[in-house]
Amino acid sequence: MKTIDVLLYIPNLIDYFRICLLVLAWYYFDKPIVFLTLYATQALLDAVDGWAARKFNQVSKFGSWLDVIIDNIGRGIIWTRVSSIGIFISSIEWITFLALNSHGSDWKSKLSSNNDLIIRNVMKNGFQTPFGFLTIVLGMHGLPIIIYTIKYRLLFDASSFLLQNIKIICIIGRLFSLYCEIYVIYLFITEDLLK
Repeated sequence: MKTIDVLLYIPNLIDYFRICLLVLAWYYFDKPIVFLTLYATQALLDAVDGWAARKFNQVSKFGSWLDVIIDNIGRGIIWTRVSSIGIFISSIEWITFLALNSHGSDWKSKLSSNNDLIIRNVMKNGFQTPFGFLTIVLGMHGLPIIIYTIKYRLLFDASSFLLQNIKIICIIGRLFSLYCEIYVIYLFITEDLLK
């Protein structure tokens, strides 16, 4: 397979479009409706690129790498603008990405069979469990969006009971994410991920 072919895979073309949407989202960050529309569109395309990769048998190391890079950039855009700890969270996500990818593409299978109960439950079925949803979707992806929504007073009053409870659930998910990230970084430092 030629490199140019992989670069032009349908899921990778979708990801290039996601990058364009994120650039526009960054530009319109202070216009909440425009920002959320652009950001939500690229987030929905994140699901579409995975579907396209499987549907057209165009799964590649480059594509899986690019997908996570775009996710980190997207979350970093929000985190660094809505929270004083945003740079810390974004940095931890990037360090985790580097730690995982330094050991090859089979990191998911290595972590899925890990002895740690939290790691195993987050990783089970490719994150597609209630615990994985809480940790990845609500904690990593949802929390910065909820904070953005509160900051710009969208949808609900910032003090609304519903919004505050959603925020608490997302914070719990993000704490599980942080646990997993620190665990992965520890495994990388001690080289236990190789085993």
